[in-house]
Amino acid sequence: MCDIIWCKEEVDGKDCDTINYLDPYYFWNWEGKIACAGCGAVYYVHMINGFNYKGPDLRPGEEHDIRPLYADKPYEGYANYRPATEGRTRPYQCMPRSWLTGTADMCKFSIRGRPMRGWRPQPPSAGLAGSFGFNWDIQKLSPEVWEEYQQKLAAGEVSDW
Repeated sequence: MCDIIWCKEEVDGKDCDTINYLDPYYFWNWEGKIACAGCGAVYYVHMINGFNYKGPDLRPGEEHDIRPLYADKPYEGYANYRPATEGRTRPYQCMPRSWLTGTADMCKFSIRGRPMRGWRPQPPSAGLAGSFGFNWDIQKLSPEVWEEYQQKLAAGEVSDW
């Protein structure tokens, strides 16, 4: 379930008619200005716990804070703007909203200090989506992480529970 902004601004003599989808992960408790993916019009929105508290209010001439993740034009068949369309939508990178900087958050170690496979870049031998078998030879596949893990073991930063 997500909230939408249906842009009805007039562009070149006809309505923009773009639906901008506000994904709930990013816009759960959020206040700011969003640019339309179709025409670039800026809307002010204040969301509290996923509900629209204020807005969307048109703010012409102001700079936007962020762009929507996805947008489409329902009256033009299957026309849409997918994530990371240059100048129209933002990229989807599985990041917390406070860290939306363009690089993914890479976790090399779990909360207990054990190595994880969730960082990038994965070696080419990983295959599709880093699909190693159950037995994972970290010393061979990622020597730099193995070194860091050995330092954590020596410092006593690794725990079982």
